[in-house]
Amino acid sequence: MVSDSASGAGRLGVVLAALLSLVPVAEGGDEGVGRAVTLFVAPDGNDGWSGGLPAASPDRSDGPLATLGGARDAIRRLRKAGAGASTPVTVQIREATYRLAAPFVLEPQDSGTSEAPVTYEAFPGERPVLSGGRRLTGFMQKGPVWECAIPEVRSGGWYFRQLFVNGQRRPRARIPSEGFLRVAGTLSPPREKSGFIFRAGDLQAWKRLQDVNIILMHSWETSIHPIKSIDEKACAVEFTAPLKEWWTIGYWEKEQRYYVENAEEGLDRPGEWYLNRETGILRYSPMPGERPEEAEVIAPVATELVRLAGDPDAGRFVRHVILRGLRFHHVDWSLAPGGASSTQAAVEVPAAVMADGAVGCAIERCEVAHTGGYGIWLRRGCKECRVAGNRLRDLGAGGTRVGEAAMPPSDVAESSGNLVDNNHIFDGGHVFPAGVGVWVGQASRNRITHNDIHDLFYTGISVGWNWDDAPNRCHHNAIEFNHIHDLVKGLLSDAGGIYTLGVSTGSVIRSNVVHDLWPYDTPPFAWGIYLDATCSGYLVENNIAYNTMSGGLMYNNGGHEHVIRNNIFALSKRFSLWPFWEKRPNQFHHNIVLLEEGELIVSHAGGSLDERRKAGESLGVWDHNLYWHAGGSEKLRFLGRTFPEWQGLGLDARSQIADPRFVDPGAGNFTLRPDSPALALGFQPIDFSKVGLYGDSAWVDEPRSRP
Repeated sequence: MVSDSASGAGRLGVVLAALLSLVPVAEGGDEGVGRAVTLFVAPDGNDGWSGGLPAASPDRSDGPLATLGGARDAIRRLRKAGAGASTPVTVQIREATYRLAAPFVLEPQDSGTSEAPVTYEAFPGERPVLSGGRRLTGFMQKGPVWECAIPEVRSGGWYFRQLFVNGQRRPRARIPSEGFLRVAGTLSPPREKSGFIFRAGDLQAWKRLQDVNIILMHSWETSIHPIKSIDEKACAVEFTAPLKEWWTIGYWEKEQRYYVENAEEGLDRPGEWYLNRETGILRYSPMPGERPEEAEVIAPVATELVRLAGDPDAGRFVRHVILRGLRFHHVDWSLAPGGASSTQAAVEVPAAVMADGAVGCAIERCEVAHTGGYGIWLRRGCKECRVAGNRLRDLGAGGTRVGEAAMPPSDVAESSGNLVDNNHIFDGGHVFPAGVGVWVGQASRNRITHNDIHDLFYTGISVGWNWDDAPNRCHHNAIEFNHIHDLVKGLLSDAGGIYTLGVSTGSVIRSNVVHDLWPYDTPPFAWGIYLDATCSGYLVENNIAYNTMSGGLMYNNGGHEHVIRNNIFALSKRFSLWPFWEKRPNQFHHNIVLLEEGELIVSHAGGSLDERRKAGESLGVWDHNLYWHAGGSEKLRFLGRTFPEWQGLGLDARSQIADPRFVDPGAGNFTLRPDSPALALGFQPIDFSKVGLYGDSAWVDEPRSRP
């Protein structure tokens, strides 16, 4: 009689033998040198098989593996059995939905080499999904809503904050269904950050009050607050924890906007839902035409799908792993008992795909969708990685992050030399509206190129994380050939198509197209290129920014030592430029500025000329620029001065006021006609044909096909 352990050992030996048979023997007898191994994962696979076949053998004695974890473990066994790190390994995943309750984790032992990477990719022509969600069934029609009992919720083993029906995000019950409520007043110190006074009737002591959240709208951020108590008589609400940011309630707007989420009493609009944590009952108000027996209803279980788990501080790295052609869907967000808020850019929010200590790794041609936070984050100590050709959509926050908010203490802990290229990032900010398309913090020598970023509620690309001249690690970054458009959308404010912070020596903003940034009106700020808070050291050239609320270019608040040349700033509603007086002057030359309304320069950017000069400050070098107002040259004022008076300050001596002769600026065509006076001033025509996505026509045209 054979024992179970002996039988298990025998099966393992059979599998190992099958695995080793996959490793070809090169000429000369060296095993696995430069020769590739392919493993397969399929929905009808078995992690006890070798994985060497794309489908099960006729007698079902061998075939594909069943899970990514099974494939990872098979590669580990191959390596231990002698395949060696010089053997390239590819795991091809057959089309299916693979449910993950926890992230798929790759560690340093799962690394490849530059010549022999480890690749997890879609089987050719197929589109597998790695889903952190679970399909809900058993819905019953109860009046106007559907109901589904979920025992794991009732027992306390599961609670979700997102729901997707037929591939579309559905909002939690909201009060009001559209628009906002308004703060009526603040609480007395020291509780001024712990709640507020509401208008009579706006809030009430709802059932399951501990599950209800208040979402406050600040200028460039939002905060989420669980409720401690509601006093209907005093019209006072108190949070479980005070707002932790430096601003107070009512700081940006006395009657601050807010709304209520996840009160069952607010379930009054098609598409909304409510989950009762106590009873485990999910109630959903269906959209027209939806039927409970036909709908695919997905609720997320996981808050993360993939983790490259290196430890750069300990010198342990995940090297040369590639994720290609996979779809990562359905990731939830979590909420601490005290709520959630960030200084800016939803910087505390994690991502569906996380990487620490990744070197030479790549995420290529994947899709990340239906997330509760960011899509991809190369967080700590990630070097020479690529995030390329991906689609990131339906995002709880933003798209891709590189680096950290806190300055890494060492070079090895810094994320540097990474590439974020040719990605389509859109439809974000559904939970955290301040999410950014691409965010880079305390990280150097990264390139952000050829991305199309649109339909977010805040900034497109944000680089830097210092509000002063203190040392930081953001330098020699390049932001080039990106198409950034249709942002802010009246919800937040003080945003930028491209937004930068801090000392940024050697960094470049080049050949980007930025347009249509329309913020909320308090404050009414949204700039095409926004060099904020003592930002310095940028070369800004060959960009175009148009159709913005507050201007094409802003470098207020201490911006210094920038070179801004050969750009087009056009068709802003309120202002075109916000320059800064500095002892370390900037350069502004060979630019074209076109207005149809508003002012050329923010009026309070000047101050007293005598005081500025006495302090040794200057607006810098301005020359060879072309200015034009469609309503006539008399509408142009340079800090309240006429053009000759402006030139009398030593500025724009060889600049002109003249029609630049664009082909069709109203349609976004800023090609210069041959008789443009800008050409005589030395302006170099900008080729915008290379801006945005590249590749096959379907990929390039994808952003244009969005509604």
